[in-house]
Amino acid sequence: MLSCIFKRCQLVFSTSVLLSGLTLAGASSAQVNFGGPIPMRDPDPFHLLFLQFQPQTPDVLSTNKERYRIQFDIINNLLIPNPIGSVTIDNEYQRLMFVWSRGIGDQTELQVNGSLLWRDGGVMDGLITFWHHLFGFPADAIDDPLGRDHWPKYRSILQVVNPQGKTIINYGNGFGLGDTSITLKHPLIQATPRSALAARLAVKIPTGNAKLFLGSGNVDFGADIDARYSEGRDISLYCNIGEVIMGHAYDIPGAQPHMQQGLLALEYHPNGRDRYILQVDANSLAVRTGNSFADSAAVTATFGVTHIMNRHLALYASYSENGDIHNYTLPGFSNIGPDISFSFGAEYHP
Repeated sequence: MLSCIFKRCQLVFSTSVLLSGLTLAGASSAQVNFGGPIPMRDPDPFHLLFLQFQPQTPDVLSTNKERYRIQFDIINNLLIPNPIGSVTIDNEYQRLMFVWSRGIGDQTELQVNGSLLWRDGGVMDGLITFWHHLFGFPADAIDDPLGRDHWPKYRSILQVVNPQGKTIINYGNGFGLGDTSITLKHPLIQATPRSALAARLAVKIPTGNAKLFLGSGNVDFGADIDARYSEGRDISLYCNIGEVIMGHAYDIPGAQPHMQQGLLALEYHPNGRDRYILQVDANSLAVRTGNSFADSAAVTATFGVTHIMNRHLALYASYSENGDIHNYTLPGFSNIGPDISFSFGAEYHP
């Protein structure tokens, strides 16, 4: 699945380079406007611990230009696969994210990303159960074969038992800072209205409390390539592909040394104010639990909309699903991930 996404990304990159070579080589850098992928990547409890390249466009802010973003995410997790008891993730995360970006010269953009995290029983269990019952949706897919109705609502359990029967991860509620990411972005080709290609380098600072499972407790490094290609006036395609080298997470049993991340997004913008997005992001394993299903590739599908209020402000919202949306028959579209997540944000350009 990941290799398929990477091949598609490489095709987009090659197309972007070719088209840019054929377009006006002397054109000025494209102005950074609102739109592009929703800045939401698989936020399951394990991937939240490590560096994540949030989806974005390859367009770079010009010198001294700034951008501010605030985002609130509600993430409902339910993963209790067979054998029952080996992995039990039944909780909710709320994340308040703050992002500051600035063009610092030499066609380079600096971005700082920080967050507050809450892990608790949440508020969505009853609403999700009502939704399932109202439309007759099954709630006993392979990620939870006993079904939602089997478990008490509003639990906060994050537990992994290894094949030898030893509990290696066991957390309830948690609150505190998440880790902080610092990113530099620089174009690889000259941006045009048709296409753009850029690279990001990032470091994650361990400001999250690893003892509460709110961070990995170590520094991560990563590199990412972002591409954009516009088809006509109304359609834009985006691709992100990255590699993360994770510092040793001493307090996280089963943490992996590296991780691949990818994203494909299709944006429809029928007018000057509205942007509609369908995107699929994929992540390789972050923490090995020993359960083959829980350790499969993390893939989530996100449906989002951005509305531009004026030249300074845009609002956006999105809804993300795991493989429950199709009963795990299309793992390349969505697979392991939060049961459902919602994101709401505002982006401000001074």
